[in-house]
Amino acid sequence: MQLQGAFVFLSALAAATASPVHRRCDGSGAGNPPAPANGVTYVLPSTGGPTSLPAPDAPLKHIVVGHGVQNYTCTTVGAAGVSVGALAVLHDVTALYPGSGPGAISSTTWNSLTSTVLRTTTLPINTNDVSSPFPAPADLTVSGLPYPLPFIGHHYFDINNTPTFSLHNDAELLKAQKILNIPAPSTADRGLNSEGAVDWLYLSDKGGSIGLTKVYRVLTSGGSSAACSAVGETQSVPYTAMYWLY
Repeated sequence: MQLQGAFVFLSALAAATASPVHRRCDGSGAGNPPAPANGVTYVLPSTGGPTSLPAPDAPLKHIVVGHGVQNYTCTTVGAAGVSVGALAVLHDVTALYPGSGPGAISSTTWNSLTSTVLRTTTLPINTNDVSSPFPAPADLTVSGLPYPLPFIGHHYFDINNTPTFSLHNDAELLKAQKILNIPAPSTADRGLNSEGAVDWLYLSDKGGSIGLTKVYRVLTSGGSSAACSAVGETQSVPYTAMYWLY
């Protein structure tokens, strides 16, 4: 996995320690989720507003929760920063989908899952080594869930500033380009410092992908830029999102 060019700005990371945390498990595989039931229909979340993301037209491969930072650099005082990418650790939540089988959770718990992860688990970014920002792969224990969430991969921006999703150590890989963004609903978790939830997105294959063709970013929590206080200022804003990969 090539991380050259992935921007890591850590000035805001202290905010992530403001809430109680649950440490990640050792990734030994204990408590693996059960297989989903046959015939399950997975329905992509909707904002409930007048705009929506286009319906997927390919088979669903994975639903994952990403937890990390949205990175920004400031060019104008008083304005929001300019996005320069993101870093996130990805955990598989497909088997939690309501009605999908014995490991499924309620719709209420599902809809608040990204907020729960943002506010109750440790931010998974290595603040001591910006050249290797991710911790060792490990499953994620979240209070109230029936089993740890399996580690599945990483999200980052590559040397060409291309949004990249690497699953199973690049066995599945999406090099993506943005097709559409819509605002998160007003009910979305605004983040640890009430900065606002980042947009919902639809991205498709840019070329060079393996086994994946598109991804939707939905149920976002936090991650928006704060107003800049100085030109050249950088921000790393903690966020979570649910990514539906096809």
